[in-house]
Amino acid sequence: MSFKAAWEWVRNIFRIILYIGKGISNLPDYQAYVKHLKENHPDRTPPTEKEFFAELLENKYGANAKRC
Repeated sequence: MSFKAAWEWVRNIFRIILYIGKGISNLPDYQAYVKHLKENHPDRTPPTEKEFFAELLENKYGANAKRC
């Protein structure tokens, strides 16, 4: 196995682990969100990844968050 093939294998394993981790943690997928915005709302500018997760956390835990 060449170095390039081994590196691709490691990258793919890492992506799978990251995908599973996001599923377990219930975090939305930023790339899927950006894709959705580009396809369905071309007039809107996608937020940066940092802005996306900051807004997510604000909505979930901020002062105006819905709680039991």
